[in-house]
Amino acid sequence: MPQSARTSSCLYGIAVVVMLWLAAMCATAAIAQEPRPQPWDRATASTLLTYIEQIDSHGLKPADYRPDLLRKAINSGDAAVLEKQADESFGLIAADLAIGHVLPGQRGRYYTAPNSLDPALVARMIDIAITAHKVAWVLDSFAPQNPEYVTLRKALSGPDGADVAKRRALVATLERWRWFPHNPGNKYLLVNIPEYRLRLIENGQEIGTHKVIVGQVGKPTPQFSTRVTGVILNPTWTVPQSIIAESVGSLVRKSPATARSRGFRWTSVGGHLSVVQGPGPGNSLGQMKLDMPNPLTVYLHDTPSKALFDKEDRAFSHGCMRMQNPFELAEKLLADVGWDRARIDAVVASRVTTRIALASPLPVYVVYMTAVPQVDGTVAYLKDPYKLDAALAAKLN
Repeated sequence: MPQSARTSSCLYGIAVVVMLWLAAMCATAAIAQEPRPQPWDRATASTLLTYIEQIDSHGLKPADYRPDLLRKAINSGDAAVLEKQADESFGLIAADLAIGHVLPGQRGRYYTAPNSLDPALVARMIDIAITAHKVAWVLDSFAPQNPEYVTLRKALSGPDGADVAKRRALVATLERWRWFPHNPGNKYLLVNIPEYRLRLIENGQEIGTHKVIVGQVGKPTPQFSTRVTGVILNPTWTVPQSIIAESVGSLVRKSPATARSRGFRWTSVGGHLSVVQGPGPGNSLGQMKLDMPNPLTVYLHDTPSKALFDKEDRAFSHGCMRMQNPFELAEKLLADVGWDRARIDAVVASRVTTRIALASPLPVYVVYMTAVPQVDGTVAYLKDPYKLDAALAAKLN
């Protein structure tokens, strides 16, 4: 991510277009105009078999694509059997590279819509691969094309791939990049949980970065996506029932004066306690919150606990993400609607809760990448705070 911040697979579509054009250039004039369905021959199918045997370069297992069946079909001498098996093998590989090997329902606490792959496109790519004699090149185009994925593949084929711990991080991170949306948008926010880092990406470049605090191991921040629709200055905090039961409820009942001094106000109906904390620098959400509706009720916001950003490992929250220097981000997000830092600071000083809508909704993606490419081409291997890599490796195996 730091090497270029081009964290998307949005080049996927471009790669396909370029591939079609180059394939047309390589083919005959008639084929270039309108390629006809091409049958598999033994030589081209053997190239596909070689690709399967070397697919661990993507962190995938050759056995999952049944090379024995393709080998048998190649040796059978039966054109129909070869056609059927080669199409099936190609389709399985294309789907896993474009969408991910682990099925969406088996990805754990992962709440981003899965990618899709048009079967008609796969059929078209098979024809191109056969006609242009470029099976490996065509299949590689289905995988993410972002620099991060490319760097991680190189690391997997080098000395890092021989290290058990590093290999596990590489394999898991390559798979999660395959889950990442093909078209995340020209401008978006990206939070990488193990890195405790938020980035603002625009046109493939990092234009802002912030330290973040994420959920505790027992209350982990999920991987998900949503859209930021506005910025809330001086937010109030409606305390979740779980936190009322854990701590705030006891404070209200045992030390109501202290609770009031901290901005808490409450009602109790039939023994059911509802608590709201008013705006101010002591509010648990701090003085800025991103309005990003989602069913998980997980948000990005400021915090009064600034000292926690000095910690290397920052898994301290109940699941939401607290950011450092939130007004710097607010200034960037609100520039398009005429707000500058002075205007933001004036509203914050007023302690009046104010919501400012963004010019257009901004996607936000919360991911879990433990192998992160650096500017110099090396890979940083992060701690795995939620121990997710081992679980993902088991599913990949």
